[in-house]
Amino acid sequence: MIRPAILFILAISPLIITPEIPWSKSKSGGGVIVFTRPVVGSDIKEIKATFELSCSLNSAVACVIDIANYPKWIYATSESRVLKVTGPTEFSIYQRINTPWPLDDRDICGNYVMKQDPTTLDVNITTHAEPKLVPNKEGVVRIQFNRTIWNIKPMAKNKLHCEYYITFDPGGTVPAWMINLFISEGPYSSLTKLIQEVKLPKYANIKHSWIREKHP
Repeated sequence: MIRPAILFILAISPLIITPEIPWSKSKSGGGVIVFTRPVVGSDIKEIKATFELSCSLNSAVACVIDIANYPKWIYATSESRVLKVTGPTEFSIYQRINTPWPLDDRDICGNYVMKQDPTTLDVNITTHAEPKLVPNKEGVVRIQFNRTIWNIKPMAKNKLHCEYYITFDPGGTVPAWMINLFISEGPYSSLTKLIQEVKLPKYANIKHSWIREKHP
């Protein structure tokens, strides 16, 4: 009995002795609040952002997954395209990010998975890096680790509360302290533009077969 008890204690000990690391506000304005916090096992901070969107769930999702449009609102994105569609709620993309000289540009191949909670009707979009989906490009650093989460919660008709999380490692030789110094700029710039982008007429009447509106 002693050995199983010890194994049980070891299994749950991280839950007991590792407290939740609090978020620190890093930047706010334009309807977006960006927070950061340290990540266990990484020198690069995790990011959380909160904001509101004035549109339907269908319109919000349509904008977020309009991959070809990413260069218009996602920070430093110069190229983006869909690589493969697995189904109505899953697909893979390629994205290239401009990086100031003398650093090499970054690119990422990622998989998107979307789902809607059948009770709350909240929409969740998760992405993670799949670095081997396409061959590496000369002079471009392929991002090996990236994870993002979009939580989109309907509050009222055309009123959504959103939370965005991202954990990543850009690779290469950029020191972590420098990345952390500017880590809030990209999400802040992107999400303030997203707030306006979702209002474009092209997203107004899009319907997704898997989305139910809470406030039609």
